[in-house]
Amino acid sequence: MEFKKIMENIHFISENLEEKKAERPAFSTERIKELAYQLYWQSNCECGLVNAFYDEAGIPINYRRVRSLALELPHRWNKICGAVTGAFYVLAATLPKERLEKAVKEIINYHNRTPLPQFKGRGNTPIPRAKAGSILCRDSIINWCKATKVNPRSKERAERCARITADIAGKTAELLKKYTGVKVKQR
Repeated sequence: MEFKKIMENIHFISENLEEKKAERPAFSTERIKELAYQLYWQSNCECGLVNAFYDEAGIPINYRRVRSLALELPHRWNKICGAVTGAFYVLAATLPKERLEKAVKEIINYHNRTPLPQFKGRGNTPIPRAKAGSILCRDSIINWCKATKVNPRSKERAERCARITADIAGKTAELLKKYTGVKVKQR
């Protein structure tokens, strides 16, 4: 999907959230990451990320609203990683319009260029890190599997996706702090 179309979707989301940009309570980045990780296992990466922010930071959008907005988007997300689209929804629900593009680029660059996962996850089982190189879910998984020699249908690959959901949630929390001045609780 072209970046221009990604931004059209994000602006659509931003314009369709009434309670947006109200003052948010301080939240714990670590708690957001833990929740995103746990919620991934209950549903999926997009749900995990969005509902972690809804539950912990009080953002004005939950996964139910995401699903209804997804039907109205100008462009389908197609095959973009759900953790990344979840971050897009959170950013659109919280940031002023003039900061959205920069934050979206930072999320994309973080996902594509950072050796992930970094989050420790369940039982601290070691999971190899590699750069995804693409925000497309399938490409991200294939690139990681090739780099790490892990089977794409393995439990390690599923664990990788859960941990990346936490990593993207953590980066999103960092961007909210950076671009809105929201306080982040230290644990």
